[in-house]
Formats: sequence, C-alpha cells, structure tokens
Amino acid sequence: MKLVESKDGQYVFRFSRRERELLAHILQQFPVGTQPVGPISKSGAAEQVAEQEELLVEAMAAQRAEDRHLVDAFLGEQGRFAEVKGGFHLRLSTAQMDWLLQVLNEVRVGLWVKAGRPEAPRAMVLGGHLEPALTMELCAHFQMVLLGALEGSHD
Repeated sequence: MKLVESKDGQYVFRFSRRERELLAHILQQFPVGTQPVGPISKSGAAEQVAEQEELLVEAMAAQRAEDRHLVDAFLGEQGRFAEVKGGFHLRLSTAQMDWLLQVLNEVRVGLWVKAGRPEAPRAMVLGGHLEPALTMELCAHFQMVLLGALEGSHD
C-alpha cells in the first residue's frame, strides 16, 4: 500500500493484489471484541459505575453494528478498488481514512485482548497466537501508511 496522490482531502493509494486481499481479510474480522477494553472507572459508587459501563457497552454495540454495516458496504462497493496496471487504486476522503483507522484499531486491539493482553507480540507468537499477531502487525502497517498520508497533508 502506497500513497500515490493527495489533493483537496482526497487520497489515492496503490495496492498490490495481495495487499488488497489482506486488507479485506482484516476488515472482514471486524468486530473482534464486544466489550470495553477496561473498566470505565476504578473509583466511584459501584452501582453508578455499573450503570455507566452498561451504557458504554450499549453505545459501543450500536457503533460496532453501524461500522460493520459500513465495512460491508466498503468491501462490497463496485469499483471501490479500481484495477490499474499491476495493482489497484483505492480513493479515500479524509473522513473515510479516519473511519478506516478506527476500524483497523478496533481489530488490532480486539485481537490483543482476545490473546490475553500480552506485553509483546513475541509472547503472542510463543503462546500460539501467530495469525492474530501477524494480523495485528498488518493493521499497524496499514494504519501507519494512512497516518503518514494524513500527516503529509498538513505540511
């Protein structure tokens, strides 16, 4: 994945066939987790904290359902990845890039939580979680390219 054009809040990325397949595979895994990553608070009245956590879980479920719908639309949109010589072009607006960054992060964090929150990727590999560790690294790669494109647009 490589940025090939950036103009007026529109970004065009070039993908190889394999990169396109990997991004689709990652996005199809969304959502990985269904619960908040941690407690909403470590202090406060237990009843109030429980009530707030329940509201958070409901809000997150609604957001994930909407994002799942958007992922399906993103992957299913005819011409989303325009075939060009030697690969594909993907055109994204700034808002679409922000959304894609959030989805990639949700997958990455969800896999980390599912693997038991290890402190290092090596621990995931040694613990038998090779595919999630690789998927997390791919998410990070795609996120870094997207963030680099956004950062470059502010020069």
